Amino acid sequence: MIDSQLLYYLIVFSETGSLLKASELLHISQPSLSKAMQKLERELDLVIFDRTGNKITLNDDGKEILYYAKDIMMMINKLEAKAKDLKEKTQSINIGLTAPGPMFKFPSLFAPGGMNKKVSVSTEGEKDLLKNLLNNVYDIIFINNSVHADNLVCKKIMTEHLYVSVPKTHFLYQYKDNIHFSDIDGQTFLLSSDIGCWTAVLDKHMNRSRFLKQSDPGELKEIAEYSSIPSFVTNISISTNSIRNRINIPIVDEDAYMDFYAVYKKEKLRLFDFLAQK
Repeated sequence: MIDSQLLYYLIVFSETGSLLKASELLHISQPSLSKAMQKLERELDLVIFDRTGNKITLNDDGKEILYYAKDIMMMINKLEAKAKDLKEKTQSINIGLTAPGPMFKFPSLFAPGGMNKKVSVSTEGEKDLLKNLLNNVYDIIFINNSVHADNLVCKKIMTEHLYVSVPKTHFLYQYKDNIHFSDIDGQTFLLSSDIGCWTAVLDKHMNRSRFLKQSDPGELKEIAEYSSIPSFVTNISISTNSIRNRINIPIVDEDAYMDFYAVYKKEKLRLFDFLAQK
């Protein structure tokens, strides 16, 4: 079997045009490179160089061999890239979701190094999530509607319910048992900048309200603790995001409830079997 390193040396020699320049580029001595080219000829059982004194040049056979050497090295590079990609896939989990709720429901899945794998999370619309799941971009997705396909597992894992979080001194406290979107539309709210599909709900029912968005959940919670500005939590995030000295009032409109389904390919069943048991 021909050593691929010798083919690489041949390509570098052809591009530099001399043993000296090629050896400098390869960080080996010129005599070592010369011996490597002789070894390649022996492995090919073919003379591919013309030699004149200390100078060698590719002959016609060598130029034809060079053509195939470049093809072989290109395929080797593709093979190595594919192997790296496959290794990364086995060591990582790519998750797509329509809103952050599942991250609070299954913290061990989303934690860095969750399930002893690197975790990557993206928020997209439901249509794109399904397409990318089928195209193996994602290992699992969390969407708001059930899907039916022979090669997919679809499991309802939760219903998320939206609450308004207000200090006891806020006038909205009078609605402490339940509240409607119409009761709060027009108020200013603290809001996470990434709420996914909940954005459409707020746009629909609270188009007169103003939202002060924060990208850092920790900063959002800290601001809310020292502010009288209302914010939002859900039944799923309430244990993490609940703020002291506030009450959480359930919004009772139909759109304040959001179903979530975990969807993944049947070939991933063993990986996500804990979800199937929910």
